[in-house]
Amino acid sequence: MYIKKIRILLAACIVAGAGVVLIPGCGQSQALPTRALMNNALGDASKGEWKKALRCLNIVINREPHNTAALIFKAIAYEGCGKADLALNAARRAVKNAPDDFWAQYTLGRLYSKDQQKMQDAITPLLRALQIKPDDNNTLLLLGRCAATLKLDSAIKYYKLLTKKKEFKKRAELWNEMGIYYAERKQIRKAAACFVKAYQLAPSKPLIVLNFATFIDKYVGESKRALGFYKKYLRITVPSPGFETQRRRVEGRIKKIKAGF
Repeated sequence: MYIKKIRILLAACIVAGAGVVLIPGCGQSQALPTRALMNNALGDASKGEWKKALRCLNIVINREPHNTAALIFKAIAYEGCGKADLALNAARRAVKNAPDDFWAQYTLGRLYSKDQQKMQDAITPLLRALQIKPDDNNTLLLLGRCAATLKLDSAIKYYKLLTKKKEFKKRAELWNEMGIYYAERKQIRKAAACFVKAYQLAPSKPLIVLNFATFIDKYVGESKRALGFYKKYLRITVPSPGFETQRRRVEGRIKKIKAGF
């Protein structure tokens, strides 16, 4: 999932040159030039071998402590290893080293956003990333989601900007998130328009169907009408660890609605 980001990062930060060859492994790599070490790390990362990639990156950073590309890559590699705190440390070093670097700011914001306890800290680097690269889709989406989770009114501004973009205006998930934003603020008509749009775009996606049913049931107060959508949710999901808890909740709600008729 990180390979595209890494390739973009290295394409932007490594000195360009023809005939790049990935040299397998980082075994006898102390003598290798930085460019070769970075390419080795990319090769390891592309195979999910994050610890190997880190060995190469550490050599680079020990040699060049202010190599921003290596620091950002190191943050992503630590993330791949499941070491969130070390990933954040590397990203913070990258930002300190290059405060005007888009990828440094975006990576730091994205890493903060993964932990709800630290999500507030994501806003500043993400805003800086957006300032450096205005209208970046990923930054807008992440800002919208962070702001929505933090109950900030600014969330809708970022969502609305995304709806104007061709590649986003037909994404059901975006309209679903906007519906949640408006529903939480009791702006029922606006929420309804967003949930309807989301359902029209993806009438068979479990999350979209469930949120539509919940909105009709809990916010509009039309439980009988919601019943059909709850049943549809059960039809399009199957008993599995991923859906088990939610299915039980839906089944319980269906029983309560039926009992009230």
